[in-house]
Amino acid sequence: MDDRRTDSSVTAAIYAPIGDKALVPRIRQRLEDAIATGVLAPGDRLPGESILASRFRVSLVTVREALQQLRATDLLHTRQGRGGGSFVAADSRHIQSLLDNRIRSLSRSEINDFAVYYRAITDAVLNTIAQMGLEQNLTGIRDAFMRAVPEDGAAARSVQGGLDLRLAGEAQSVRLVHEQIRIQNEFGALLWMGLDDPDLRRSVFDHHETMLDEMISGGTRSAIEAREAAVNISLRWLLSRRNEAQRQERENN
Repeated sequence: MDDRRTDSSVTAAIYAPIGDKALVPRIRQRLEDAIATGVLAPGDRLPGESILASRFRVSLVTVREALQQLRATDLLHTRQGRGGGSFVAADSRHIQSLLDNRIRSLSRSEINDFAVYYRAITDAVLNTIAQMGLEQNLTGIRDAFMRAVPEDGAAARSVQGGLDLRLAGEAQSVRLVHEQIRIQNEFGALLWMGLDDPDLRRSVFDHHETMLDEMISGGTRSAIEAREAAVNISLRWLLSRRNEAQRQERENN
């Protein structure tokens, strides 16, 4: 496993502070979602327990309990000694089951509400960048985005998450960065699950290329429309996947 994944902007968001309620379930759910969506892949090593406690801003006991629950469901395993730690252990079938269960648990209204919130944050980010006259700062972000050629959905979600976080950073707003991290943890990886499909991935990335080009040229409204088009494509895929998962559950019962 390449430990550099642990230091990326996307995986850093996974380990952001967890809040102050239902700590163990929230840590477990965040890590489960990261595994289900491929942000944490089989074989990836999590940061050490003390580092996790510091990043989540919880006690060491809380972290250990959450990790133990994940080990009990065979999502993690522990190796002792040098190079040891907690590693993602789920295989592809387990991950698929985990993802289906997560999508099936969401109501249509929950998905739509998350999507509205996601759009609102991005709209605020793009409008703030434009109002501050920082559009040309996006040239480097656009170049990095265009160089990224993800070969699968997990890599595409990493690129997507990194793009969203870097845009929030360019808005120079601590609140917007925190909100972007929050929505990524709660919904971002699930929203972009459709990126496993090569055609959908190409369409979404084309819309994001348009978004960046429009922002750099001063077309904020057109940039927001391109971004909304990308979100809507992924939202339709997610709702369809949810309906299919629920249909299969009814047939199996």
